Amino acid sequence: MKIGIIGIGHIGKTFALKLAAAGHQVSVANSGAPENINRDVLATGAKAVTAQEAVLDKEVIICQFL
Repeated sequence: MKIGIIGIGHIGKTFALKLAAAGHQVSVANSGAPENINRDVLATGAKAVTAQEAVLDKEVIICQFL
C-alpha cells in the first residue's frame, strides 16, 4: 500500500517505522526539507519527501498536527 505521513513526531515516526517494516511504500514529510528528516525514521525503508509529494498518488495519508 502507498502511504504518506506528514508530521514525524513520536506518533508519525512510529507509524513510519512499523508500516515500512511491514512492507508498505511509506513516504514521510515534515514542515522543513526532506534532508532534515532524521535517518532513524528512514531505518526500515520509508522515503523522505516534501509534504506535496507525500500526498500525491497515495492510498492512505496520515497527518500529525499539534
